[in-house]
Amino acid sequence: MKEQTPKTKEELFREKAKTYIVCHSTTCPLREHCLRSILSRYTPDNIHIVTSVNLNHPEMQCDACPSYRNDEPRRMPVGLKKLYFDMPTRIERPIKASLIATYSRKRYYEYHNGTRPITPDVEQHIRQTLLDFGWSQEPQFTSYTEDYVW
Repeated sequence: MKEQTPKTKEELFREKAKTYIVCHSTTCPLREHCLRSILSRYTPDNIHIVTSVNLNHPEMQCDACPSYRNDEPRRMPVGLKKLYFDMPTRIERPIKASLIATYSRKRYYEYHNGTRPITPDVEQHIRQTLLDFGWSQEPQFTSYTEDYVW
């Protein structure tokens, strides 16, 4: 199997800018560290239509912008295969069913198999679900990765 070289930050931004929701605000106080604003500079010139946030919305372009995405990579868990190792089946089954009901079967298995990193909000939900079903041990994820929270 051929090893892939990791993409540079610039290559990753150019790739994501083609399909990501961008922000073209020039007055937003958060624009210097917002992925949406940064990616707007990487949008290819040959694309006619770009999906953008609505700058006319009253909550936009302020310190509490709901579309803000931090430009710092975060450490995120990848894979749920180790999550159930020590767990009794009577707890495992309802937890799995609850996660599938919340995220859909397709998304759950993307998280489970490690093809999609587990974002901080999803990780928090998984932790809360474990507690709700009586599992108080620290969740074991397959591995961790550094990535942007898109």
